[in-house]
Amino acid sequence: MTPPHGAAFAPAPRFKVIVFQLIMMVKNNIVCEVCSSESAGKVSESFRASYNQTLVVLPSVEMYSCSQCGEKFFTPEQAKHVGKAVRVVVREQLGLLGPERIVEIRRKYGLSQERLEALLSLGSKVVTRWETGRVLQTKQADDLLRLIDKVPGVIDVLREIREESGHSRGSHRSALV
Repeated sequence: MTPPHGAAFAPAPRFKVIVFQLIMMVKNNIVCEVCSSESAGKVSESFRASYNQTLVVLPSVEMYSCSQCGEKFFTPEQAKHVGKAVRVVVREQLGLLGPERIVEIRRKYGLSQERLEALLSLGSKVVTRWETGRVLQTKQADDLLRLIDKVPGVIDVLREIREESGHSRGSHRSALV
């Protein structure tokens, strides 16, 4: 079973979900890969999933259900939509900043994505993933972003810490300046 777009997204045990790798499109009919029946139809029902150990229940999710074997599965577009919906709910449950707010904070202090990654000792493209909503930031990173926003001098302190400890990642060392 493949999570949508590489997210740490896993369906709850009560659902066996087959994502598009196991779906075949034949003559505009969806064919169930489990039983090869062409009798799969769209249904909307409650869906349980977890993202980074946070349980999410989406009240109405569109998926396909095979009337022959009962298998439930998503098309790629449905899986993408469910993945986004799960991340939105988890973000709300955990009280994390939204992607737009992260962009605002970064721009408010004139930081490029690379400089913010260096400042927070993050890997390459992490901030891009936060800002597009593909990945949720940790609570610790969220707290640091809020601190940067509320106490502008924190940026200089973080730069000093990174320089003193030598913990800035190699390619990001020059980005601290």
